[in-house]
Amino acid sequence: MTIIETNWKWNGTPAKRSATTHIVLHHAAAKTCTAADVDSWHKANGWSGIGYHYFVRKNGRIYRGRPENTVGAHVIGHNSYSIGICAEGDYSTETVMTEAQKSAIQELIRDIKTRYPNIKVVGHKDLGGSDCPGTYYPLGYFKNYKESGVNTMPKTLNDISGHYAEKHIQKLLDCGIVNGDDNGNYRPNDPITRADAAIIAANVLSYLGK
Repeated sequence: MTIIETNWKWNGTPAKRSATTHIVLHHAAAKTCTAADVDSWHKANGWSGIGYHYFVRKNGRIYRGRPENTVGAHVIGHNSYSIGICAEGDYSTETVMTEAQKSAIQELIRDIKTRYPNIKVVGHKDLGGSDCPGTYYPLGYFKNYKESGVNTMPKTLNDISGHYAEKHIQKLLDCGIVNGDDNGNYRPNDPITRADAAIIAANVLSYLGK
C-alpha cells in the first residue's frame, strides 16, 4: 500500500491523540475533489487544516491528511480517540463506489488494524449529527472487514442484475443485512418466510448497533 505524503501548511500544530479506539468513515459530499480542496475548505472553517487523517480518491490513491497520531477535525465530540478516513465522492447521490476506492479503503483499514488491533470501524452517522458517509456508501462492507484481510461479504449476487430491485438489494448486501445462497444467488422473486423476515430484521438492528 502506498500513501502519498503531503506537505500541508498547518495553521498551528495539531495536538497528539492519547487514545485510538475508532476508525470513522466519511465521504467528501463532493463528486470530484482533491485532498488539497478539502484542506482549503477546512481552513476556511477556521481549522488548522484538513481534518481527516486519510483521503482516498476514486482511483484508489491514498493521501495523508493529519498525522495519524494527532487529533483530527472530522466528527464533533469524538476527535480525541478516532482516525478519520474520507472518500472522494458524494454517496448520498452516487450509488456505486469504484472497486479501486473500495479496495484502497479496505487495505487502509487493514493497515491501521496492525497498529490498533481492537479498533472499531464506524460511519460518521453512527456517532450522530450527520448522515455522512451517505446512503449509498458501502458502510456495512467495511464494518464486516475481517482481521485476516478477507471480507466475507460477496461484492454482488449472480441473479439480481437487471432486476427492478437490483440497487436496493445491492444496498442491503453491502450493509450486511441480506445474503445470497450457497451458489451466490439471491432468488429475488422467491417468497419470504417469517424466519427469513426475523433474520433480516435482526441484521438491521445489528447494523444500527442495537
